[in-house]
Amino acid sequence: MHSLLKRFTFTPMPSSAPKYIYKIIPHSSVDPRFTFPVPIPASHTFLTPIDLQDRFIHFSAAERIPTTLNLYFNDVPSVTILRIESERIGAWKKLEWLDDYRLAHATPVPLEGEHVESFREVHKKASSTSGTAEKQAAGGGRWEDALQADEVKGWLL
Repeated sequence: MHSLLKRFTFTPMPSSAPKYIYKIIPHSSVDPRFTFPVPIPASHTFLTPIDLQDRFIHFSAAERIPTTLNLYFNDVPSVTILRIESERIGAWKKLEWLDDYRLAHATPVPLEGEHVESFREVHKKASSTSGTAEKQAAGGGRWEDALQADEVKGWLL
């Protein structure tokens, strides 16, 4: 009996783990599958093709978001960033930390609305110096600039 209890004992988050991790999804204007009601119901699920394929939920720490956006969302003009409290989701899902606590994976999929603390919509801004029509259609701007908006910058902790 003792070994059974030990197996289910809660393990606290490492002190170096960030308080929040973030899930980036395409904005609903880009992909209507990612339209969700506000407030987000606890039962709502977020499932991206890559999470389904890899069988775990991909997360980024705040400092890693610009890199993730540039690598995986460079051609997307708008995204929604979901903020999840690490300790809370770690109590319900297996959370695995990578890259010195800048990336995390959680199983099982999908991510449920009950774990989303808040969210922000982030849009690249088209600029007159963006270049080609294709680049302007894709937002034209840089993610680094979009992340500097006051409502986003102070929210990414």
